[in-house]
Amino acid sequence: ILTSLLHFEAPRVLELRPRTGSIGAVLKRAWNADVYGLPLFEGQQLLNREAYGHTVDHLLDYDHFSIPYPGAFDLVVANHMITHAVRPREFLDLVRERLAPGGHLYLYNEPDDAEFLEQGQSMINTLNPFHLQAFDPDSLLRGLGAAGFEPVFMTHERGNLIVVAKPAARD
Repeated sequence: ILTSLLHFEAPRVLELRPRTGSIGAVLKRAWNADVYGLPLFEGQQLLNREAYGHTVDHLLDYDHFSIPYPGAFDLVVANHMITHAVRPREFLDLVRERLAPGGHLYLYNEPDDAEFLEQGQSMINTLNPFHLQAFDPDSLLRGLGAAGFEPVFMTHERGNLIVVAKPAARD
């Protein structure tokens, strides 16, 4: 999705919740990206660093979310972040502030609440204690819009929402 919609030359990429680092690795090969990451666990940190050479000097903190790396990023890749964000507006505001001009936010693995509202899945499974928000496509786009983003692309993948967004033009 990313390499078909966007084109960068040697971008700075921040990957939030990278599990194995494979997205960053693809972006290194496709665009010569300089990849930074905020994994959840030390094992993921080790894998991202040792397998792919990503800069992963810090772990993700949902409660006190920050971007501890200096400078702006051309792309922020966020795996299942909005659902877990303790303060989603603050999270989106910080990401928007740290995007370079022409930068984009890529959200993936954000559960669609249709999973339990329309498809008969377990609400308890979907809204587990760590899932603080649930969305349908319209509500996710409204939330992004309220935080100053406009969608470039949105789709579903196995019950999850995927969005590429960019900062909205300011009046």
